[in-house]
Amino acid sequence: MTSETERRFRNDLLEWGRKNRREYSWREPDRTLYEVFVAEFFLTQTPADNVETVYSEFLGQFPSLDEIVEASEDELAEAIEPLGFQNMRASALKQIASSHDHLPTEPELLMELPRVGRYVANATLCFARGDRLPVLDRNVERVYSRVFRDTWPESEAEQFAFTERLVPDEARAYNLALLDFGALICQTEPLCEQCFANEYCIYFRELEE
Repeated sequence: MTSETERRFRNDLLEWGRKNRREYSWREPDRTLYEVFVAEFFLTQTPADNVETVYSEFLGQFPSLDEIVEASEDELAEAIEPLGFQNMRASALKQIASSHDHLPTEPELLMELPRVGRYVANATLCFARGDRLPVLDRNVERVYSRVFRDTWPESEAEQFAFTERLVPDEARAYNLALLDFGALICQTEPLCEQCFANEYCIYFRELEE
C-alpha cells in the first residue's frame, strides 16, 4: 500500500518534472523502440551529454538493426568511440542485431540480450511505449534511499518492488522526472534547500537535527 508520503512525493515529482525536464534527442516524441534502446544502451555508465554528441549521427548511419547487421564491429566501434567501451558495445550490438529482426517487447526478453540489464530493459519499454515499469539505477536509488530513509529496503528485489509501487500511470513522465531530479537536485552533494521534498525527506530531517 502506498503511504501518504509516497503519494505526496509522486505528485510533487511529477509537478517538478513538468517545469524542469531536461531535453535530449532520444526524448523527442514518437521515438521508436530501437531508437530509445540505442540511447539507453549508450547511457549505461556514460553521461547523457556525452551520448548526445554521437546519438543522432549514429542513428543516421544505423537507423535500424538491419544496418547494424551489415556493418562491421570496427565500423560500429568507430561511430561510438567517444563514449568509451566502444569495442564491448559494438560487439554486443552486433550480436543483438545478428540474432533479432526486431527488439523484444517484454522486459524479461530484453534482459536476455548481451549487456542489457533490468534498468535498460525497463527504461527502453517505459520511455518508448509508456509501459508502467520502474527504473532503478544508482542515482534513483540515492533519491529513494534519502527521501524514504526509514522504509527503503536493502535487497535489490525489495527495492524494485518498492519503486514499482510508486510508479503511476504517467510512468514515462514520472521516470523521466525521477532521473532529472537525481541529476539536478538530489546529487551526490544534494541541493536540499532547492528540493520540493525537504518538508518530508528523512535525509534532510536528519541533517537539520
